[in-house]
Amino acid sequence: MALLSSSAFAQQDAAYSMYFFNPVYINPAYAGSREVLSGSLVHRSQWVSMPGAPSSQSLTVHSALPNSRIGLGLQVNNDELGPMKNTGVSAVVAYHLPLTEKTKLSFGMSGSLNNIRINWNEININDDFDPAFTNNTSSSWVPDVNAGLYLYKTRFYLGLSANHLLQSRFGLTDAPGANRAKFHRQLYLTSGVVIPVSAAVDFRPSVLVKYVGAAPAVAEIDGSFIFYEKLFLGAGFRSAKRINMAGMDNMLIGIVQFQFTEYLSAGYAYDYYLNRNGTYNSIGTHEIMLGFDISRNKTRMSSPRFF
Repeated sequence: MALLSSSAFAQQDAAYSMYFFNPVYINPAYAGSREVLSGSLVHRSQWVSMPGAPSSQSLTVHSALPNSRIGLGLQVNNDELGPMKNTGVSAVVAYHLPLTEKTKLSFGMSGSLNNIRINWNEININDDFDPAFTNNTSSSWVPDVNAGLYLYKTRFYLGLSANHLLQSRFGLTDAPGANRAKFHRQLYLTSGVVIPVSAAVDFRPSVLVKYVGAAPAVAEIDGSFIFYEKLFLGAGFRSAKRINMAGMDNMLIGIVQFQFTEYLSAGYAYDYYLNRNGTYNSIGTHEIMLGFDISRNKTRMSSPRFF
């Protein structure tokens, strides 16, 4: 898997290396596009062995309604970074409009409720009277809305989505400047295509461009080979501008996914940092994924699911 990106200083949502195996996470319009009951469970551990390192989990289930153009989905996300934790539940709905015999355009929205929590006891405070740590609450419920468009066919897709439309504030403290603690709006542009190489091999390049409020734009590109429509293999490189004394924010990424049956697949990603941070994090970042597709019909699904 190849990822090329700039920096992401204000990144709030967990960034998964296998985002293309769980597109609902960044675009609600994807819900129901596989035309089966589909789901994925992803766990990501960054900077393994470092205290307070980020840990993220995502569970997604979605399906198209029988004899309908409507797709529904449910998503549960959990993200932990040091003393701060965010758990969110989202309800997703999408409408799929046929443009041609093989091409569809879908419109999607999701509404979510996020529980933001901070364990203040994990923070070392030098001044007990610091106004940033007085009158604090440990938990806050924050609503949010996401929206997206998704144009797709069997071997091509193009998506545009916007997350955190409400830019809801966390409301965990009354300290000066605390009103800046909020979800920043995130815009995503994604696209991918599957190119036949031989009877047994396909090549799938994909691109993701992300803009987060208060942060530079991020661009990611990947390329993976698909063998016999079962084995996905990729290797890549991520690059960003210089980050202080640590050097360039570069990393190598490898991904493997295997389709065990028509309905069950599993994947693994490994991120290795090439800058000075790698000296303190030689174990790297690990991500595992389990996916399933359950058809209502006993017959084989009509086409391979590349996206």
